Amino acid sequence: MEKLNDLTVPLLNKLAKECGIQFKKGDKKPDKIATLKNAGIPKDKLERLIEKYSSQKRIKKRNSKDIILEIKGRIRLLEDQVKFLMSKISVSEVKISKDKDRDIITITSDLGDIKKFVKSMLSPGESITIDDLIEIKELQKIPLITLKHTIYDLIEEGIFEVSEGSSRQKIGGKIGLLTRR
Repeated sequence: MEKLNDLTVPLLNKLAKECGIQFKKGDKKPDKIATLKNAGIPKDKLERLIEKYSSQKRIKKRNSKDIILEIKGRIRLLEDQVKFLMSKISVSEVKISKDKDRDIITITSDLGDIKKFVKSMLSPGESITIDDLIEIKELQKIPLITLKHTIYDLIEEGIFEVSEGSSRQKIGGKIGLLTRR
């Protein structure tokens, strides 16, 4: 039975276990094949089992190099998707630089443009709560930390007066209402 020779030792062990055969501890592959041939297993059953385990042998196992290459490909795809998404942020500028073999993404927001937009929303004497400010569609595209820094800058420049107000969200724990000077 040349087909038994085609099976690996682990597959021969599985075949023997399924037939209820125990090999001796020091048996080599030829000894195991001889034991299986002489075990009195019906020929048709043995043929079915050989075919079953031959099909398992044909299944290509993925080696670690293939897995690593697949993971690297997925990471590259994710990096490309992040770059695309970052490029869609209208207020922020995405810069990509190389560091050794990796791309590094840095985001810089033009606070001047954001300041101009926030100032243009209110006429002198008008007020807006932080809740209402955050709800503005154009400002939802920028990170909250950037908006926070913009508001602090506008307060320092004397553009806004601040108070606690009735806003649920507050900047710095106290600023809930901005009033344009």
